[in-house]
Amino acid sequence: MPRSRPLSAVLIATVLVGGCTSQGTTAAASTPLAARPAASYHRIPGAFAGFNAPFWLNSGQAMSPNLHQAAASLRPGALRVFGGITANYWNWRTGTFYDKRGVPSNMRAASRDMVPIHLSDWAQLVSASNAQPVFDLNVVTSSLSDQLAMLHRAEDLGMPILRVELGNEVYLNTPVLVRRFPTPQAYGRTATRWIHAIKRSFPHAQVAVTGRASQAAPKNHRQARWTRRLLKTLHGEDALTFHTYWRNWPRGPRLSGRRLWAVFSAPIRRLGLLHEGAFRQLPKRVDVWLTEWTPRPSASMRGTWAHGLSNAEYLLGLLGERRVRQEDLHALILKDPGGALFSSTKGFGGTPGTVQYARTAVGAAFGELYPLLSGGARVRALDVRHAPRIPGTGLAAVQAVEVKDRGALLLNLAAHHRRVRLVRGPVCDGTLHSVWARPAARITGQAGQISRATVPIQGPMSLPAYSVNRMEC
Repeated sequence: MPRSRPLSAVLIATVLVGGCTSQGTTAAASTPLAARPAASYHRIPGAFAGFNAPFWLNSGQAMSPNLHQAAASLRPGALRVFGGITANYWNWRTGTFYDKRGVPSNMRAASRDMVPIHLSDWAQLVSASNAQPVFDLNVVTSSLSDQLAMLHRAEDLGMPILRVELGNEVYLNTPVLVRRFPTPQAYGRTATRWIHAIKRSFPHAQVAVTGRASQAAPKNHRQARWTRRLLKTLHGEDALTFHTYWRNWPRGPRLSGRRLWAVFSAPIRRLGLLHEGAFRQLPKRVDVWLTEWTPRPSASMRGTWAHGLSNAEYLLGLLGERRVRQEDLHALILKDPGGALFSSTKGFGGTPGTVQYARTAVGAAFGELYPLLSGGARVRALDVRHAPRIPGTGLAAVQAVEVKDRGALLLNLAAHHRRVRLVRGPVCDGTLHSVWARPAARITGQAGQISRATVPIQGPMSLPAYSVNRMEC
């Protein structure tokens, strides 16, 4: 039996052998492509696919029934509670940030005006979303006893204590973090103590600790080789968390040609760097949680359908990584169109206007992908034989992941429709759900911007150009 390879490895390997192949003609598009297993199945947990849920200036929206309904429609497996940098300064008893030395001044100021989000409000949001909470604990400005009390209170409110994360990006070079954890070894010792205490109280909890992906040069000695030095004093962890962001800077006002190809090649290249710089450092039986990730788009890409396709591509790549057991897009709701939902009518700064609580391009893509992963599943990467290539890269423009006994998730990044048949995949009388738009179209939440179709499966599936597809048995 050949050794199984993750989807990212399959795609990245084509860079070494692929050339500048065009995306093909309409005639070529009529020939069905064969999607064959590229790996054996591996199981993802029910909480695999989620969203980071930071609330700050928009804290009042956390209690909105409109948000609850919109979040539930995305079918998340998890919501990251107290998400983001906010978690390091969150006072769960007041529902705001701590107002004391070390807390960033803008957060201290916000605490005096923001609508408090109490633990019962978080419980409501998690319950309404049918999601599992991932608790991002305050290991910086709170104490172990206080955070244990929070977890007990959360459990009383109906939130299961199954996934716990110890702080957010504690490797950053801010004064309060440097004082709290002067070295990675110091953080490892503290984390070990917290892990043992949490598991004594909550034996079924998995606990993850902050790793650092080598996506940028360390700014000081404290950050240098953070993960390797952390592991010297760390014991009992179930996973390490990594946050991955990448920049997409296709120059010029128009998102087409080489600029579009750069957008589509960036997610797989970034995943390859993460694999080399982070995953390979981990001990056996230690999982990976990506509790924050998103591209940082250029002005020409921001909020476009290509933005949504780029995120969908990264998600499929993560589904091919066996050690990744949690992924949380940053974020559930933002003013910026990089989140899944718009928090305001000014997602693009004013013009064009956006629809509050409507799905962004990213949310529209994930709204098609997440339902097939709901509740956990067995997945495996598919190799789409003879797929057209993203010009200049050798990366496949048609990508797919099979979800055992449920169907498959498929992307077509090519400029023409493509017909695909699954080889040794699920045989079922099901349906194909497809969403697509022009890559440069800015998605504002208005009806009619994204085309949709649901068709019965009869032979090979026809994937529209620039589409996200869910084959459902």
